[in-house]
Amino acid sequence: MNLLRTTAMTAIALVLTACAGGTGGLGGIIGGGGFQCNPGTQVQLARPQNQAFASNVSSLEIVASDNNTVLGQSPGSWFLQAQGNFSGQPVFTSALGAVPDPGGFHPFPNDFFFSGSLGTTLPAGETWTVSLVQGQAGNATCTPLTLGEFST
Repeated sequence: MNLLRTTAMTAIALVLTACAGGTGGLGGIIGGGGFQCNPGTQVQLARPQNQAFASNVSSLEIVASDNNTVLGQSPGSWFLQAQGNFSGQPVFTSALGAVPDPGGFHPFPNDFFFSGSLGTTLPAGETWTVSLVQGQAGNATCTPLTLGEFST
């Protein structure tokens, strides 16, 4: 019985360590949204830029500092969510895809861009908080990672 308990506790500790913060973790492998989504690299909101005013927003774009990560290797399992300060439900992008953006926001020595379509234009008069989510849109496997906000 003691061996079984020790084995179970060791397994739990390994899973929790793998999901913990840091840039190399495997965030999101446990369902239920209990752990912070971890793309494995630094990520910032690229379009619209953080703290900017934007109109006719129908897609969102992020920039990452590394492409050899869980985000870079499987961008299709990641989504962006926009939560308005007056809106009830968040709006999710389509699955992210790698995109070129030579004229975009370049905060890192190496920049890798990922974009997703919203399927609609965000309404004016709101401040939108953008977060990175792993798992199907609306059914995240981890707690969304807040990247910034903008106004429409």
